Amino acid sequence: MIYTASYYDPQDWVGQTYRVSRAHPRGRKTQWETLPFLYPPLPLLRAYRQGDLDFEELSREYRRELDQKLLVDFRMRRWLTHLPSMGDVTLLCFERGEELCHRRIAAQWLHEHAPGLELGELR
Repeated sequence: MIYTASYYDPQDWVGQTYRVSRAHPRGRKTQWETLPFLYPPLPLLRAYRQGDLDFEELSREYRRELDQKLLVDFRMRRWLTHLPSMGDVTLLCFERGEELCHRRIAAQWLHEHAPGLELGELR
């Protein structure tokens, strides 16, 4: 099952944790693995932060990027193949609670592309 949570809410972490943000939170000890193939492209993040894209546009472009990466990134395909049998995993990023975040987009995309993967709480 796949979950999402903030770095700052460890009570919401379930199973193996994975960082899906480009940056590591300052002052935090690393308690997770990294998944660089799920990092959103920097130009996309900049455009969103500057207000050039709304969240719907960010979502659409990020999904398009994930689709393209899946075609060329062997590590991503291999991880995705094994994901349903890995037990519980949580994708981590900075935003807290119900704030809009790419980690939920990633979790939903993974759910659509990994047969047998179930969605848990997306926070």
